Amino acid sequence: MSDTKSNANKRKKKDKNQYLQKSNNPSSSHQNQDIEVSIIIPSHNRYPLNLLTLHSLEQQTFNLSKMEVIFINDASTDQTEENLNEYSPPYHLNYIHSQEKLGRARVRNLGVRSAKGSLLIFLDAEMITEPNFVENHYKYHQSKDNVILSGVMHSNAIYSCIFPEFSELKVNKIASLTKKNQVLNSRFNDFKYPCKEPFLLIEKCDITKKAFMDLAVNANPWFKLITRDFDADLEGFAFPWMAFLTGNVSLRKEFIEQAGLFDEDFFHYGYEDWELGYRLYKMGAKYIVSNEVITYHQEHPVGDSKWQEAIGNFGLFTVKHQDVDVLILGLELSRLVDLLTMSKVLNEYKLLVQSNPVRFQKFQENFITILETIVLLLNVDIRHINILGAAGFGTNDRKELHEEINHIKSQNKFTNLTYFLEKVIKS
Repeated sequence: MSDTKSNANKRKKKDKNQYLQKSNNPSSSHQNQDIEVSIIIPSHNRYPLNLLTLHSLEQQTFNLSKMEVIFINDASTDQTEENLNEYSPPYHLNYIHSQEKLGRARVRNLGVRSAKGSLLIFLDAEMITEPNFVENHYKYHQSKDNVILSGVMHSNAIYSCIFPEFSELKVNKIASLTKKNQVLNSRFNDFKYPCKEPFLLIEKCDITKKAFMDLAVNANPWFKLITRDFDADLEGFAFPWMAFLTGNVSLRKEFIEQAGLFDEDFFHYGYEDWELGYRLYKMGAKYIVSNEVITYHQEHPVGDSKWQEAIGNFGLFTVKHQDVDVLILGLELSRLVDLLTMSKVLNEYKLLVQSNPVRFQKFQENFITILETIVLLLNVDIRHINILGAAGFGTNDRKELHEEINHIKSQNKFTNLTYFLEKVIKS
């Protein structure tokens, strides 16, 4: 047995003794075997946003007796426990309180193993949903196999709560948004800046009336680049598995079980979802990015450590998958190229290699070495100065690479690939 599987088994045994579980059944006439959809929501210190998310799920048009919410309190130190412990919604709720922080991968695996539904929806604890959210997720999976439906790329942002960490500039932005709604504006007028505690702007009734939408703003410009240039099936985009974003994504339970669930080596922030998404992609997953399952992300403070955590997890991702499809993500992270150019570089690279694998064998080796160096440099200096020097390229190596680039340029089909390589030479 591999070390990873052995450690996972040990964790599973330990999990049984470290969390408290409470389930409700809103109707004794409906048994657990009737559940078709399981919504998995991990939460670490997301109160009061998480309560608003749960309230929004009460409004679903989907049959609530066939739906369960698995809410996992991942060792929160805020008011989540005291407010969720007695929460009794009209849907099946399986509330799990972990005394020890499980981390992003392990907590979701706990949700998968607890799920009774054949369809799983992963949802972030700060995502407000529209009434047809579950129903639309469910419909997509009735006629298609191995489908993964993602909605995060179409999500909007809302300011449902003012946090002490928010700047005065952000608070002024929120003030202007509340002017669209008299009730929201009246609440905002009770707010005093600066604040010591989170100040909630919306209530359960505002979700029922959809008044919360008056606080919505466009978000995720990075994702909008993808949805603007590619259709829902992401045809032509080199990284369709990027759509596996656990803020709002659904798939069949048996499919994720076949893939082996989330890799529990990923504890901190970032890439645990893309790593699983990549494995599912290689298993034949068909990704669809839909604007019919939109969610509203409740904005909150983001810790300063997120970047370093993400870089560390990206490095782990590349160790587990030493493929050009994964290594090349360093191009955008290092800001050498933008997302769409990176996609074109990968597509052109694969086209070039497929045209003559033997002729470009040495080029492939050099290309991979360059990508690996870029990944390593992310831990040192994002400016990426003298990449070839860091990669150990001598004078002859540089000359050969330059000649290869000129040969590729002469074919007039690989402009993005040669643009990137010339940028590396000049770094």
